[in-house]
Amino acid sequence: MRLIFIAALGLCLAAPAAAAYEDEGLPETVASSDTARGEDEEVQPQVQESDEDLAAFVTDYIRKDIQLKGAFFLEEQPSKKILKLDLASVEPRASAGSNGARAVIVTFKDPAGKKRTALFWLQGGPWGGLDIFKIELKTPGVKPVPELKPAPAKKN
Repeated sequence: MRLIFIAALGLCLAAPAAAAYEDEGLPETVASSDTARGEDEEVQPQVQESDEDLAAFVTDYIRKDIQLKGAFFLEEQPSKKILKLDLASVEPRASAGSNGARAVIVTFKDPAGKKRTALFWLQGGPWGGLDIFKIELKTPGVKPVPELKPAPAKKN
């Protein structure tokens, strides 16, 4: 008898909830809350900081990485060797790149005492700050691979 009473009470309490659900219902198609984006919004935002701010940002990034890991490590691409590098200097001027990106040149010393140059590529981050999206270690003595261009058309 007790079980029947609990079941009846549960049905009585579920009836108003079912009626409310039928009145409101679920939307058949869920509309996206994202706004439509134009062509101009797809481009990465320009980095507006001064050259000194960019150099300070990269220096702070390197120092925090050294504090976290005990050293700054980069992979040398041709040999796939991991290098333990010490910060020597950060170029105070940043060069411009494509899509609003900027490059800061940093000089490191490896354990053998050789100087290594790295490019830290920065762009505007999604939250409005800065983002280091690529670090290129320049290998001394290796010439960059030239871009292949199509041969000019011959005139008849």
